[in-house]
This record gives sequence, structure tokens and C-alpha cells, in this order.
Amino acid sequence: MKCHICGGQMEKIQTDLPFKLDDHKILVMKDVPVEQCNSCGESLIPDPVMEVLDNVIESTDKAVEIEIRRYAA
Repeated sequence: MKCHICGGQMEKIQTDLPFKLDDHKILVMKDVPVEQCNSCGESLIPDPVMEVLDNVIESTDKAVEIEIRRYAA
């Protein structure tokens, strides 16, 4: 797959991603499978992975300010 920004080659990697859910809540997801350009660093989250992330975000503890979870499909 080619990068839509620079035309470089996309490769599958696992990375940690932070999500700021509101002013006082951050979720860090570890080992998320993404495709990343080896030229410019642009990342894409595949649709099935985003569906899992959406479900995790929905289930976060509302009382915790920072939560760290490992991605599991």
C-alpha cells in the first residue's frame, strides 16, 4: 500500500496511541496495529482496529484520569 501523503511504502507495525477523551481523561492503548509510512511517518488505523478502539473507549472507567490498556482484537 502507498502513503496518501508522500507516496512512500506503508508497513504494518504495532505502536502505542494516546487518546484524549475529555479535559481530564486520557486513554493510552498499547500495541495497536497500524500501517505507517516508512518515509513521512503518516499512520493509518484500519477500520476493524478502529472498531475495537471505539468499543474500548466506550468502556473506559469515567472516574479514572489516565487509563492504560493493551490492544486485544
